[in-house]
Amino acid sequence: MAQLIHELVDRVAARAPSATALRHGAARISYTGLAAASAAVGAALAGAGSGRDERVAVCLPACPEAVAVLLGASSAGCAFVPLDPECDPARLCAQLRHSGARVLVAGAAQAAALVPLLDDCPALRTVVVVRGHAPRTSGLRSLAWDNWLAGAGRVLAPGGVPALGALLYDPSSDQPQSSALSPRNLVAGAASTARCVGLGAGDRVLSMLALHTDYGLNTLLATLSVGAAALLDAPADAGALAAMLERGEITGLAAAPATWVALADAPLGRAADCLRYLVSAGGSPGRDTIDALRRALPRTRIHLMYDVGQAWRSTSLMPSQLDERPGSIGRPLPYSDWLVLRPDGRECAPGEAGELVQRGPLVTLGYWNDAQRSGAEFRLLPALPGLAVGESGRWPGAGARKDMDGYLYLVDARSDTITTGGFRVCAREVEKIVVGTGLVTEAAAVGVAHPVLGQVIAVLVTARPGALLDSTILFGACRAKLPQHMLPAMVDVRRTPLPRARDGQIDRALLAGELAPLFAEATP
Repeated sequence: MAQLIHELVDRVAARAPSATALRHGAARISYTGLAAASAAVGAALAGAGSGRDERVAVCLPACPEAVAVLLGASSAGCAFVPLDPECDPARLCAQLRHSGARVLVAGAAQAAALVPLLDDCPALRTVVVVRGHAPRTSGLRSLAWDNWLAGAGRVLAPGGVPALGALLYDPSSDQPQSSALSPRNLVAGAASTARCVGLGAGDRVLSMLALHTDYGLNTLLATLSVGAAALLDAPADAGALAAMLERGEITGLAAAPATWVALADAPLGRAADCLRYLVSAGGSPGRDTIDALRRALPRTRIHLMYDVGQAWRSTSLMPSQLDERPGSIGRPLPYSDWLVLRPDGRECAPGEAGELVQRGPLVTLGYWNDAQRSGAEFRLLPALPGLAVGESGRWPGAGARKDMDGYLYLVDARSDTITTGGFRVCAREVEKIVVGTGLVTEAAAVGVAHPVLGQVIAVLVTARPGALLDSTILFGACRAKLPQHMLPAMVDVRRTPLPRARDGQIDRALLAGELAPLFAEATP
């Protein structure tokens, strides 16, 4: 198995040099061409002094240059940091500063917006602009993409495998918060998805999910790992996507649950003959949607991939199991495992509830520059039969049980993560921002089950004494402070303190139980 992600492409280029790796507009880039482009980026990074484990930020929409930087950073022994090109410049700057990136590769518009703020990024040394002129910068080396690559010589990549492969930032967090992934995580994750969905060299896979997200990045790497073609032109809306599917251009597609809801009643034409698999990334789009997709695409394999807290792509469930195992989130993905442990560290018997713990090569390194949170969630596994001594695991803060066949069922969601419309939102971040409005004394954000979005956010607060506050005023304050995907679907202003659990904390489980029927009658 390859140890670094650029090796995935190099190996395909050696056996199928003319096979198409990327499609972008009218451009078709072969595996040989992509391998050469990534090598050129690696040489440019190494030639400029970017060393082992240093970070290279990429702020580009899905395009061949973005893919070349991800692979080129790997070949130079660096870690890449994909950033959302549509994100607010101030937030992007905070992420750049937090990552300590030495090189930023950005589009012309993104670079122009960021340059006035880059004095706050002391580690940054070089700005490379794709498809545009290099802006004037103070104290930074600024180059156009072609000039940057032309100035690189042949530099040997550092030997060995670096510790850090990538940093992925949480879009729901108000403060910069990123997961640190090793090269092993990236390569094993690609192999896991390719095996799970049955990817092959003849596939044409649409990159519908952004490359700065785990699902989008993983889909791209899984596609390249088997020599398939990645289509980088994601349609702007569900209508355009339906038209592309109808033309039979796509054999594989991963998308958020909301996308599948929008497509459920669309005419899909030749997609029924060409679409081999689809993935609902981040949970189920709802039973009615799944049934509609199964009728429209009778020969398409449908995979429901679930997250557990911040552990992306944790489990997969085939719709054929929905009737047999209602409420299950499926079984662990290939090359991963989920244990259900008792408080004493022993494994639970089938049907017995315990704490859910992840092990295997998909367990990430932790949270970048956050030792406290990493220490709480990542630690050594107890000594169990068949486990290596000193193996680390991940405790995402969720309870579960397993049936006799290894299918998992969540029974106690203690994680503070709310998954809504494919986004993972940290409940405590929402609470912090709501309290920061100065209108309330306490706040609780809880996830409420929704048939279309998986969950929606509900915010419950206690008004400050003497404050003239109602749900309309509070929602307006939330809309001014929160991004769209973090906005609550309902707010409840209470005049009495929120209920407390025995440990003195707000009893979020009780509140979530009270609100559980809220959207029970909604239909997709």
